[in-house]
This record gives sequence, C-alpha cells and structure tokens, in this order.
Amino acid sequence: MKSYYVIDFLAKDCFIDIRVNDVPIISMNVVGQISTIYPVNTAILESGKQQVSYKILPILGEFNLRDSVDFLASVCLFDASGERIKKVNEIDKYKLEKDNTGIPIPLYTYSKLFNAEVQYKLNSWQNSINLNDIDNLRELVDKAYKKIERIVSSKQINFFEELLKEKENNSCMCMYLSEELKNQRMIGLTKKLSGGFQVIPSTPQDIMFIYGFGKLVGLRTPSGDSALRLYNSETKQGMSLDVLFHLKKDKQELSII
Repeated sequence: MKSYYVIDFLAKDCFIDIRVNDVPIISMNVVGQISTIYPVNTAILESGKQQVSYKILPILGEFNLRDSVDFLASVCLFDASGERIKKVNEIDKYKLEKDNTGIPIPLYTYSKLFNAEVQYKLNSWQNSINLNDIDNLRELVDKAYKKIERIVSSKQINFFEELLKEKENNSCMCMYLSEELKNQRMIGLTKKLSGGFQVIPSTPQDIMFIYGFGKLVGLRTPSGDSALRLYNSETKQGMSLDVLFHLKKDKQELSII
C-alpha cells in the first residue's frame, strides 16, 4: 500500500482557496464550473492528523457570493502501489450549504482534521523558523524572487536545479516517484528554462502570503496566481512555478522547499 491522498472537488462561480495543513493546494477564480482532482501528499509531512480547509470567496472583483455559487469537495485515499492508482475510500466529504436568508454572503469556510497514514516522513519545514517573527520578511522574500529571476534569465540551469533540489526530493518521495521519473521531471523543466522562456519580474503589487502555520511564505499576483511566472514570446506560451520558501535555523536567506 502506497497511500496517495487527493481532493476531488467541484466549484461554481466563486474564488476557491483549498489548503492542507495550511499549505495551498489550489487558489482559483472560477467563473462557470470546474470539476477536478488535486493530489495533496506534498502537504502531508508524516502520518497522523492533518487539517483540510476550504474558503469559498466571491469571484474576483465582486464583494459577495453569487446565488449560483456551489462547492463540493472530498478527501479521498488512493493506493499508488500498482501501475495505476486505485481508489480505496472517501475520508471526508463537504458540500456547501448556502444561507437562504437573502443576506449577502462574503464567504464560506470549512475546516476539519483527518487521519493520514503515509509510507514516508519528510524532513521539511516543520523545524523551520516561524516567519511571523521576522520583521523584514518581505525584504527577504523579494530578494529570494529576484535571485531566481537572475538565475533563470542568465540560463544558470545547474544552479536553478540546486535551488529546487530539496523541494524536488521531498515531492518525489511523497508521490512515490522512481529515480527515472524524478529525473524526467527536472529534465522537462530545465528544457523549458533553457529554451525561450523568460521570467516575468515580480512586482510590489504581488501579495505576500504566510502559510504552513507560519513556516512557509510565497508571493501571489492579485489574481491569485504564483508570482513566479515565465513567458515564451516566440510560442506565446506562459507557465508559472508555484514555489514556497522557508528559513532554516542556521541560515540568513530563504530557500525553496
């Protein structure tokens, strides 16, 4: 058994913020309807109690939720030990129960603990410094993003791989990926970076969010996307790298985790 946890959700006419252990799984503005599945093992460091939380907010630019809003989500356990993952059971299910009083509603929230049993233990951000205690945190965050922008722009691919090493090692461990697939992931990314993709610089308008109960930080655009974005002017393709940072106890600079 290789425990593989996912959130299976449907959202309609709202902005959604889904987190596990206060780690962002997806932030998305949904005009219309979407139904999809997102893996969440990367937010589960070890076996035990985990927290899932949902925020259902108005569509960007609006102040209250539409009457047409809808949201349904389930935490599900799959077994990833075979060639194809197989569903084992549904652990927790949430369906939005709308307030029908006619009073404008600015948001709905839901949070619950569930138990997870995983076949790994990540040495990750659990021992990192609490970022709420850092007075110049935004300065450190901006410095970290500018560093990545310089590295990618100058095509220092090996250096960028080193920056991603800790994040990739943890991601591959919790997703039960082989060494071959791990290498393929990195090769695919570095091919894009060494091609025509250029970084879209972060701006002061990007919003800083602290996650992971104070241990993680990242920037997002006002529309909710990752602030680390790239664009290929030749192919007209865009992509974003959803990275978070932490501060190790013996370090002065933030690092990707």
